[in-house]
Amino acid sequence: MLQRVSTQECIRPHLHIAARVLMVSLCFTWSAFGDESERTSVNVLVKDAETGQPIMNARLTLQFRQEGSKLKLKRSKTISLNAKTNPQGRYKFVDIPKGTIRLMVIADQRQTFGQEFELEQDNQLIEVKLRKPQPLL
Repeated sequence: MLQRVSTQECIRPHLHIAARVLMVSLCFTWSAFGDESERTSVNVLVKDAETGQPIMNARLTLQFRQEGSKLKLKRSKTISLNAKTNPQGRYKFVDIPKGTIRLMVIADQRQTFGQEFELEQDNQLIEVKLRKPQPLL
């Protein structure tokens, strides 16, 4: 006896397999095109330029570009992190992508500092020496 089978019943098991294969391949594609940038920590040390003494409570702003993803239709954006130095004049920023960063430092009774740096090493140390303000002429 021959039994009649509808086209849908023949295709249905194959659709489940195809859907699973598609999901697995998308997972691999997203991981391949995801944020693959190497990340590191940045140690900042702020000192007085004349005495070499650490400067506590210096206000730090660290900026970097977070790259977007064409696959996820995200634009790149600037990320800003803010912190203050400890009594030893130190602060450690973690999970920062390697590449170009901008560090700005503001402290009471000191000149403001701002500079771009290239992060290439893990746990890179950035030492900043702040001067007292110059008198106006």
